[in-house]
Amino acid sequence: MTEHLSAIILAAGFSGRMGRFKPLLPLGPTTIVERVVMLYRSAGIEDICVVTGHKAEALDTVLQSLGVRCIVNPAYAKGMFSSLRTGLSALPNDCRGFFVHPVDIAFVRRSTIIALMTSFHDHGQSVIHPAFDGLRGHPPLVPAALAPAIFQWPGPDGLRGFWAGHKVSSIEILVADQSILVDLDTEEEYQKTVSNLAQKDLPSPEECRALMTQVVGVPEPVWFHCQATANVADALAAAVNKAGGSLELNLIRCAALVHDIGKMEKHHAQAGANLLEQLDYPRIAAVVRVHMDIETTPEAPLDEAQIVYLADKLLEGSHPAGLDERLARKLAKYGTDEAARQAIQRRFQMARWIYEKVERMTGRKVQTILS
Repeated sequence: MTEHLSAIILAAGFSGRMGRFKPLLPLGPTTIVERVVMLYRSAGIEDICVVTGHKAEALDTVLQSLGVRCIVNPAYAKGMFSSLRTGLSALPNDCRGFFVHPVDIAFVRRSTIIALMTSFHDHGQSVIHPAFDGLRGHPPLVPAALAPAIFQWPGPDGLRGFWAGHKVSSIEILVADQSILVDLDTEEEYQKTVSNLAQKDLPSPEECRALMTQVVGVPEPVWFHCQATANVADALAAAVNKAGGSLELNLIRCAALVHDIGKMEKHHAQAGANLLEQLDYPRIAAVVRVHMDIETTPEAPLDEAQIVYLADKLLEGSHPAGLDERLARKLAKYGTDEAARQAIQRRFQMARWIYEKVERMTGRKVQTILS
């Protein structure tokens, strides 16, 4: 799939607004520049070029063990477009396309890079732009055939000016990835990012919405049901935590918002979990996989999957419904088949046990919690 693709990572600037050298700022166990390099490594891109300038030697020291090419832009003070031209001049002869990635766009998801590569496979003569909620972001994937014209571009606004000044075929790929729009320009933005680092393996609510309604395009009633499920799950989990529980609220909300992502497929819980794993959301996938059919006991501690399971069973579409009411309807519809009848009864028994555990732990009726 890589089809001789390259990545040009632009890391030559002064980091003037930040006040500290951005590429080498720590992000957990790594640095910003290493995180971007490993993004492309994880997507199978072998040719990675980091364009350096300011503090080039310090960057070279960090990157020498990663097997990337470091190329110094002697004119880095002229701005980012001069660094892009330096990277273009070093593209390998067999390159078919290249990503352009400013180093401070640090949290683009691997699934976004894969989506761009997949589209490039089918539309290799077009520039492929990722877009979130109608806004283009980074990194574009550019056909190598455009490299000479971009290199010669004398106009203003760098690459953006080139797009505006040329009739270039382009395609926007919808991605559920807000990070394509977020750069770490200031100390405040950096500190906010560091404080939320532990949650980067979960999509934001906005990303969940984009994933469901734009990328996958589930029918509107399915999305309404998922939102309602998230609201019910929020209330249940908050009550449990208030009574001493330790449920992960963000995981519960995200999983509830996307639990029916595979609704249009056969065996939709498994199909949805498979898709979420492909998108690098394994913790959400684990919850979604069991939202239709869970195994628990009255004594088992409450966990995130049980809360989402119960919330789903307490709704008919996007409207509240009691467990007995829903069970009766299910049996009336499918109960003539003995195997189906037993499966329905077992699933609702699981839901009753979870229901009772919530009431036992919180000391409150579920109906009161949800009211």
